[in-house]
Amino acid sequence: MAKRKKRRGLLSTLFDGLLTLVDMVCEGIAGAVVALLRALGQLIVLIARGLWALLRGIIGVLLWPFARLFRLLGARRNAASRCLRLTGGEFEAYAAQVLSDNGFRHVQVTRASGDQGVDILAERNGKTYAIQCKNYKGAVGNAAVQEAFAGAQYYGCDKAVVLCTGRFTRAAQELAQRIGVSLWDSEQLSHMMRVSGRRPVHRPPARRSA
Repeated sequence: MAKRKKRRGLLSTLFDGLLTLVDMVCEGIAGAVVALLRALGQLIVLIARGLWALLRGIIGVLLWPFARLFRLLGARRNAASRCLRLTGGEFEAYAAQVLSDNGFRHVQVTRASGDQGVDILAERNGKTYAIQCKNYKGAVGNAAVQEAFAGAQYYGCDKAVVLCTGRFTRAAQELAQRIGVSLWDSEQLSHMMRVSGRRPVHRPPARRSA
C-alpha cells in the first residue's frame, strides 16, 4: 500500500509539474501574441499616418496651381483695395487717369471746394458724366447717391456716378436705381484699373528741415 501511495504521489507531482509547464507555455505564447498584436497595431498606425501624410502632400501638389490661380484672381478682383492708401486728392487724380485710359475724354478733376458733390467731370460716347469718388473701406450710403445726383443736375451732365473702392449699402442701391445714378463699386473699379495698367502711388508729404 505504501508503494502505491508513493507512485500516486509521484505521478500527481509529475502531472502537476506538467500542468504548470503547459500553463507557463500558454502564458508565454499569449504574452507573445499580445505583444505581436500590439506591435502590429502600432505599425499599422504608423503606416496609416505615413500614407495620410503622403496623400495630403500629393493633394497639395495637385491643388497648388488651382489655389495659386484662385489667389491671383482674388487679388485681381480686389485691386481697388490698393487705392485705400491714397489721400482723397490722390485718389481723385488717379481715378481721372484711369478713366482716361478707359476711353473717357475731357476728364477733369473739380475744385476741392465748391464741387457740388462731384469730384470728376468726363465725357464718353457723347454723354457727360458727373462722378463722385469715395475712397474708404466702409459701405457707401444714400448721402453719396443724393450728392452725385444733385451735382449732375448742377453741372448739366447726362449721367451721375458714384465711384468707390468698396461696396454700397442696399438702401443706396435702391435709391440709385430709382433716381438713375450709376454705382461703380470695387469690382468695376478693379476692372478699369486692369484696363488702365496704372498702379496707385501714394507720395508721403515731404519732411520739413529744421
